[in-house]
Amino acid sequence: MMLAMASIMPAQAQSDDFGIWTEAGVEKKINKKLTLDAEAELRTRDDGFGELDRWSVGVGATYKLTGWLKASVGYVFLNDNNHKVNDSGKKYADYWGQRHRFNVSLTASQDFGDLTVSLRERWQYTYRPEKTVKRYSNVDNDDYDFGEYRDDHTYKGKGSNKWRNRLQLKYKLTKQWRPYVNAESTIGGSGLDKMRYAVGTEYRLSKQHSFDVRYLYQHVYKDEDEGNRHVLGLGYTYSF
Repeated sequence: MMLAMASIMPAQAQSDDFGIWTEAGVEKKINKKLTLDAEAELRTRDDGFGELDRWSVGVGATYKLTGWLKASVGYVFLNDNNHKVNDSGKKYADYWGQRHRFNVSLTASQDFGDLTVSLRERWQYTYRPEKTVKRYSNVDNDDYDFGEYRDDHTYKGKGSNKWRNRLQLKYKLTKQWRPYVNAESTIGGSGLDKMRYAVGTEYRLSKQHSFDVRYLYQHVYKDEDEGNRHVLGLGYTYSF
């Protein structure tokens, strides 16, 4: 299914952006089946350090149903740096907006020697509260001049449901190194919204400290809030 969706070509070409996504998390193993976690993330866009894209904090819980199947729930608070653009391509609103995201997941995995194949199915609901912002005319993007005040505009609150599917292959190269590749689709009410492809590696310094480095490419089909993007991802997790 994922391979078939990946072959769909976009309706129109979009320019690619570059960003850096950094995240830090903590995990607490309550018992053999239940694990709790918390995470903070910071994203940039426009040539990496050019501009903050968003920051977020989240909490979650994972429960091991069987040796090969896990269930998880989570909540994330997101603070987004939004640019609204008119038909001429000039920004007419620039503001920070908040979103609340909830998710429920099932992850199945199977080991083939040192290779682990996993499939994660996730339902995701995101709610964006109502927001009133200032809009401007005669915007000069080159000089970051937002021009003359035009009016106040209210974006009504809205919610969206997404279905995300991620297939991943991870290989236990040594006790410390675990390289992986994965592909993830995001599907909305009108079909495929975006695809993400990643290649990276985990480095387990010890039982408590682990790091993650990856390259990710995001291809957008229908999500108007995001574009095609090359991403350098850096992560750290503390487990206890």
